[in-house]
Amino acid sequence: MHIIGITGTLGAGKGTLVEYLKTKGFHHVAVSDTFLANEALRRGLTADRITRRNIANEYRAKGPTKLMEAVYETARPFIENKEKIVIEPQHTEAEVLFIKAKGGIVFAIDADLEIRYERIKKRGGSKDNVSFEEFKEEQKREMRSSDPNKNNLGDAILCADIKLINNKSLEDLHVQIDNALKHLTNTTA
Repeated sequence: MHIIGITGTLGAGKGTLVEYLKTKGFHHVAVSDTFLANEALRRGLTADRITRRNIANEYRAKGPTKLMEAVYETARPFIENKEKIVIEPQHTEAEVLFIKAKGGIVFAIDADLEIRYERIKKRGGSKDNVSFEEFKEEQKREMRSSDPNKNNLGDAILCADIKLINNKSLEDLHVQIDNALKHLTNTTA
């Protein structure tokens, strides 16, 4: 198991999951904070959530896996060296299936809506400065779309190999991750 993909709801703990996997020797390839943010800046745009989503959707309009293909290319040096990488996030079923087709395992992480809202408010990023109502509306937009070129977290989560629920403590999440990694090691050994 050299590639892990991550999907999940807004504020569920994707970043926390990534940080923990990094302590286990995984290199992080960030779709939003690296790839899309750099593309926004290259275009002279503000790298906020909406701009990043729009750029991601532009890639998806060229084909359902075009965004993951571009991100995967940035990870190629790690992959060719047989290093462990984590690519996050995948926001559509096609993106999850792309990671799986490359031999990857995809984790989905979720938490209750109110818990997720409190988390995004605490992290205080400019892209997270929204009311609870705005947060719920954004969640609705990202969970389902009939357009295959737009975010569809609901289907992406359904396609994931491992599902984590992050409603409790950080220690509880770490136990869930360790158990999943142990299971993966045992099944791929």
